[in-house]
Amino acid sequence: MKVQVVIFDLFGTLVDDFASSVGQMHAELAAALAVPYEAFMQLWRQTTEMRTIGAFQTVEASIEYVCGVMGVQVGAEQMTKAVAIRLQHTRRALEPRPDAVTTLARLNDQDYKVGLLSNCSVEIPILWQETALANLVATPIFSCRERLKKPDPRIYHLACERLCVMPGACLYVADGEDHELTGAAKVGLHPVLLRTSSQETRPELHQETREWQGATIAGLAEVLQLVRR
Repeated sequence: MKVQVVIFDLFGTLVDDFASSVGQMHAELAAALAVPYEAFMQLWRQTTEMRTIGAFQTVEASIEYVCGVMGVQVGAEQMTKAVAIRLQHTRRALEPRPDAVTTLARLNDQDYKVGLLSNCSVEIPILWQETALANLVATPIFSCRERLKKPDPRIYHLACERLCVMPGACLYVADGEDHELTGAAKVGLHPVLLRTSSQETRPELHQETREWQGATIAGLAEVLQLVRR
């Protein structure tokens, strides 16, 4: 079946991986909230799964939860500052990679539909329309809004349904975090691994890439060649 749709992962694919992009965000958050950094960071990490599957539908709710576990009551001014810090750093993390906008624009020009599947917390859909990618993606799907995350088969099927396409007509391009490529293949999409430097620096997040035997690219622009095959 001819490729009709290209679905992209977000972090590590269209933008750099989140952890390497946010710098000292968590230290700034802890300072704004007047809580010990180490304790805050430990609890924040423990909420990663909850944030990814949509347990918190506002930035305030995720901060309130962690501070509540710590027994800390957050004042209105502290919360406003903490939310601003979180969003400011997230905006920077959503800066597209140099070839991302060009690749998506060319796919659109050639009448391919472009989708997005991202395991992410609520800050991403909140800020999505501000990004240079938003107008180039027909159907963005965020795990925190759908309360599903990759590699759950349902989230891939959801993407195909919203794009009005069968899985076999889709490429899925990603850096291989959370076993997302294998998940896509099981549903019938054609997964493509994008090789990135974070696969070497953060191997714990990219376990499937070490043994990946499927299609591989070194840059996003190569997708334009794949869709024509």
